[in-house]
Amino acid sequence: MNTEPTALVGPHAPNWGESRLSKTNRADSLNGRSERSIPESRKRPLTDCDGISLRSEVRDLSELADRPVSWDLATDRWRNYIRDKEDVEAVFENGDGERAQGSKPHRFHPEYADKQYAKLKDLERGISEAYGKRLHTAMLTFTASSTDNSDNPLPPVDHLDGLLESWDAIRRSLDRTLDGTRYERLAILEPHKSGYIHVHMAVFVDGKVTSTQFESVIESHVNNCDLAGWTAHDLDEDSTISVRHAGADRQPAYLHSLAEGIEYDSDELGELAIYLAEYLGTYGDDPLEAPERLQAANALLWATNRQRWRPSNGAQQYMATDPRDPDSDWQLVGIEKDGEFIPADPENGGVDTFVTRSFDPPDPPPTDHG
Repeated sequence: MNTEPTALVGPHAPNWGESRLSKTNRADSLNGRSERSIPESRKRPLTDCDGISLRSEVRDLSELADRPVSWDLATDRWRNYIRDKEDVEAVFENGDGERAQGSKPHRFHPEYADKQYAKLKDLERGISEAYGKRLHTAMLTFTASSTDNSDNPLPPVDHLDGLLESWDAIRRSLDRTLDGTRYERLAILEPHKSGYIHVHMAVFVDGKVTSTQFESVIESHVNNCDLAGWTAHDLDEDSTISVRHAGADRQPAYLHSLAEGIEYDSDELGELAIYLAEYLGTYGDDPLEAPERLQAANALLWATNRQRWRPSNGAQQYMATDPRDPDSDWQLVGIEKDGEFIPADPENGGVDTFVTRSFDPPDPPPTDHG
């Protein structure tokens, strides 16, 4: 298990205030598509289950029932969504009925990625100032099998729902493990090379911790996620639990980017914000030029209206970049595209959705034998 020290700030930390990392490895993407054949997993529908809420854009209109399209087609529709958003302006309205246009980039836009990275920098500064040299970080990894018992690929939404079944159990176990110790956490949904998603959880602890303390947290995931198994959660592997003394100078250690097959301009990822940015995908690049696996994962998050990261309340408070003015009465009421105003859907945050259901034919008329 990795116990190498790492530096968040200090005389040996790189100056990340001027620029951020940028991705240079785009070889596996061609206008959002790989040159190789489409994998079987992309041919699966987003879900086989009923009662799942999805964006209306991924509804299969060729079906009589409310069913979703394939993962591959959903990714194509996500790309169309990105292209359609290029000339869209958000429309805000105040209590007097006055309207104004403003920029509100979607969460896959490079500008939004810049804001995410700024929040990570705020988290880094806040945690570093609050915990000082006592700061230790732990990175926990939670996965789930992407195939069924016959090795057939699972629908990606069903896989993601199964992966997150253990979320409440993980949080309770973490509270018990660190009872009496000040800590915050940030969970991140990240794609494997397959495009299926797994969870990384960064835990920031005010005081010394060891990897063995978090074994019960991993156990809570395996015991509460039907798709999880011990093979992928070996407690002796750095990829499952990695603990670092973040309050001291960093020594060269395991790089997540190398494990995920990602190349960067810099081979020194010394700060916490950079370290987490690897997982968040906050690179500032055109989302349509990202690797295919990341586009497929983004399409999955988009279709399900899920956010990529889940901060604790305390971590959210540290990430205070560009907070909303509590005294402002301006509200988002819609968008304007090509001179046309399109009102927002207040019940779904401006997103039209549908709920999956199978076709249920009506009962046949009764037969009169009288």
